[in-house]
Amino acid sequence: MSLNYWQLFSYYVFLFPLVMSVVYAVGGVYFWFRREKRSEATERTIPTEQWPHVTVLVPVHNEAATIQDTMQNLSSLDYPDYDVVFIDDNSVDNSADIIREHLKTAQNFHLIHLSKNVGKAAALNNALTRIGDTPIVVVLDADTTLKSDALKWLTLPFTYQPRLGAVTGNPVARNRKNLLEKIQTAEFASIIGLLKRSQRVMGRVLTVSGCATAYRTDVLIKVGGFSSNSATEDIDITWKLQKAHYEVWFAPKAVAYIEVPASFSSYWKQRERWALGGWHLLRTHKDIFQRWEHRRLWPIYAEFFLSYIWSLLFVFGTATWIVTSIFLAEPAGLNPVPAWTGAVLIFACLFQFGAALLVNRQYDKTLWRAFFYVPWYPLFFYVINALTVVWTAPKGLMGSLNNVGKWQSPARKTVKPLVQG
Repeated sequence: MSLNYWQLFSYYVFLFPLVMSVVYAVGGVYFWFRREKRSEATERTIPTEQWPHVTVLVPVHNEAATIQDTMQNLSSLDYPDYDVVFIDDNSVDNSADIIREHLKTAQNFHLIHLSKNVGKAAALNNALTRIGDTPIVVVLDADTTLKSDALKWLTLPFTYQPRLGAVTGNPVARNRKNLLEKIQTAEFASIIGLLKRSQRVMGRVLTVSGCATAYRTDVLIKVGGFSSNSATEDIDITWKLQKAHYEVWFAPKAVAYIEVPASFSSYWKQRERWALGGWHLLRTHKDIFQRWEHRRLWPIYAEFFLSYIWSLLFVFGTATWIVTSIFLAEPAGLNPVPAWTGAVLIFACLFQFGAALLVNRQYDKTLWRAFFYVPWYPLFFYVINALTVVWTAPKGLMGSLNNVGKWQSPARKTVKPLVQG
């Protein structure tokens, strides 16, 4: 391969994250200014008896370390009519015993125990067949707690938008002690939060946040429920809903406090699963280009596809440079040593995080503290994510999709909750 091609690839590797950083920041601020900043707290105008009944589904698999905090949180939400169903996916710890003890004092709490570990998607589908007539279901991770009014903000759009299939919440990192946790705090604000805002401006969303999302129950059942044939059931259900012409919205005021991975091994496993789910998305939903009616999904798919191309070029280009620098006087490939381009990308990350501070400061009063860790952000987000994309490529492109969604919960630890007033 000639040097000219490597130059073109290097331009792409540099310009793609730079351009997307500007798109995320501008789109996120636009959404905040036009739709979020000017919105009124209209939930106060809805009479108590007119709020729809909500069933919260909490899939559980070996969550003894955090399930007690989750149950206490779900006991005191500011919502007039809701039930909580815990689906114990054959936990081998005492998660089910902890839940049963709490059932004695919480009449709106229920437990479904599965005798065989079937995975998150299948466990949720099992619950859907048992919960009866409830118009809205909220899927909540077992280590996630909600701000007291989050259910109202998740449910409110369903009261006036009939074509709505799902409303996803705003995840905020709860644990922020070590460097990795602080970097993820910045990531959830400046990537996930801004990304969903900017995608809503374009009209379609790549994925809901699996930690806290509300669904219209009949629509969820209509599209076949959650799929076990994807490593990330949240991405897959998002696309199934939108391909069926239902909208997916982002509710930034529906704050969900999550526990981010505290160790590098847990972080790698999470990103490996996310990367694998991305490959499954590219495989299973490429049929959108066969139908004109799905054209609004094309830009989201194309941007995601280009991000995976970026990962492949970055990893293989860097590997080529390292190998050829050992054996050749003039190495080929992509030089990974930071130069002025690295400084520009760090500045772009700071700019992007500045936009995230603007739009998220009302939901996370201490977010500004993560600003000082943003220079480390490209190393973890760009490099690690690129490595996981390449690492999972063979399995993602050629592996079987049969029951790939079977999951195991990561190691948990007790985390002091943020203020949830």
